[in-house]
Formats: sequence, C-alpha cells, structure tokens
Amino acid sequence: MTNQDEFGKVIAFPGLKDRLFEKGVEALEEGDAHAACDLLSQAYELESLNPEISTALVLALYECKEYEEAQGICREMLLEGVGDYFETVDMYLMILIQLHEHQDVVDTLHALFDEKEVPFEKEEHFRKLLQFSEKMLNAPVDEAGEEAHGSPLLEGKSLEEQIIITAGLVQRNIRPYRQELENSLQDEDMHPFVQTMIVNVLREHGVASEILVKKLGREGFVQPENLPEVFTSDAFREAVLSLEELLLQDSPSLIRHAEEVLKRHAFLLYPFDMEWDPDDIALAYGHYAAGILGDEDLEKDLQEKMDEGESKTILAFIHELEEISSPNI
Repeated sequence: MTNQDEFGKVIAFPGLKDRLFEKGVEALEEGDAHAACDLLSQAYELESLNPEISTALVLALYECKEYEEAQGICREMLLEGVGDYFETVDMYLMILIQLHEHQDVVDTLHALFDEKEVPFEKEEHFRKLLQFSEKMLNAPVDEAGEEAHGSPLLEGKSLEEQIIITAGLVQRNIRPYRQELENSLQDEDMHPFVQTMIVNVLREHGVASEILVKKLGREGFVQPENLPEVFTSDAFREAVLSLEELLLQDSPSLIRHAEEVLKRHAFLLYPFDMEWDPDDIALAYGHYAAGILGDEDLEKDLQEKMDEGESKTILAFIHELEEISSPNI
C-alpha cells in the first residue's frame, strides 16, 4: 500500500488514507471493531491530526476495549485541538469511566463547570457523569477492591447510569452480581438496550449456563458464550444485504437511514433475531425509511410490493420499536 522513493522515504499511494478511513468506518458500522481498528490505525499513521480519522479510531478502540490506547489518542486530540473539543471530552470521560479513573472524571468536570465552559446541550449529560463518578468514589469497597454488594446494582438507577454501570462490568468480577443480572434479563420492565448490554457482558465473561431472556414479547434460553456478536448473525447480514439490493438505485442517505434503523432494532432485539424472510424485512424497512425521508414515490412503490402478511407485520413491529426511547450516551 506504500512505496519508497530513491532516497528511501515511504510514500503512501494516492487516496490510500481515504480508502483506509472509508473501509474502517464501514467495518465499524458492520460491527467488526477489530478490522476497523486495523484499518483506521493505518489511516491514523498517515494523518494523525485528521479529526474524522482520530474520532473514528477512538470509537473503534473503545469497541475493542483498548481503553488505554483510546485514552492516549483522546489526550493528543485535546492537546492539539483536533476535532470538536466537547465531543472529544465526552469520549475521554467515557474512557476514564471504563478505566475506573473516577477521580480524573470528577476533576475534569469540576474544572469545566467552574470555568462555565460546558455548552448547554452537554450540561445535563456531564452532570450525570459527574454524579456517577462521585458515587463510585464514595462507594465502600471490600478487600478485593470491588464495590460492596449490599444494594442493587441497577435497580433505582437512571437509564444512563444503568448503561454506564453495565458497560463497566466487562472488565470486572461479575460473580457478586450474576443473580441480579440474570433477573434483569427476565424483567420485561428493564430497558431492552440495557438487557442487550447485560447479555454481552455475560458473553464476554464466557458464561456457559443456559439463561432465560424475556424482552419485547419474546423469550427463550441462551448460552451467552455461544452467542455471536451483535450484528454478526446470518439473519442480520442477510437482512442488510436484501435492503441494499432493494434500495440500490436510491440515494445513499436513504439506504444509510434504513440500515441505521434496522441496526438499532437488531441491537434492541439481541440475542433474538428477526425471524422473517430477509426480503420482507427489507421491504418494511425500506418503506419506513422512505416515509420518514419524504420520498413519496418510493414509499408508494414499496407499498405496492408489500403483501398482506409478513411485511405489514414487520412494519407494525418497526413502529412499536421506534416508540422505545433511545439512550443518549
């Protein structure tokens, strides 16, 4: 992918950086975080001060749980003024939480609030992060350094707090919390986004026992260690392929929007798949996206292709899932 001139200087082929970035983002969107890290790291080596490349690489490293490397790049971005300052601070804080560096979170946020620099749209989010890290600093710990398990881990917490706490369990001993986590998977009042995160935590910890999951009107036993990662199941990939084939002649923004909705819903459903025919799924999601984006001709065309069965059932399910509030983390 590179060449050398007569003086031995390494020269990148024209357009290489852009291709690496595009392929890296594509891999990240498809859920292949490790491939994304590899591609985006190469792009970063070619242009480390590019805000889009740096941000995408931090997100990929975060997904791969390479928190320390992501932390280093975030620090460099803040020092060099690369990218949107407060978006970078937001990523940096979430990484600090994963590393359990709560004092740094508290110090950083107190400094920002004292200087009255926090933008209005970030204020509530940052205050919740501050409160969470202050709680963690004040929580009693046992001899092993774990939180004392005298009170429920998730019960009574806000959705944002539940997400932050659950994400942090990937690198912690979950034995004290196993029963509560399993109970949460059978509690249909628990947000399905958090339930998906809990299933992922159990999968990451290699839990082999069968566990009952109830969510969105479905239930079944799963073995977490044998589950595929989110967005890697055959059913999801086939649905995405059918959607892309269906909308091939339409605008990239419409295809992207339809895929984003499908991806969001697949995450909410996990570990369950959409069990309908991929072509019916594509018709329903294509129709929904066309309606949202105001493409009346396409919406009418797809309506004519939808039969009275599966596609209309799926469309009703789409509207049901869209009523579920999406967490803003």
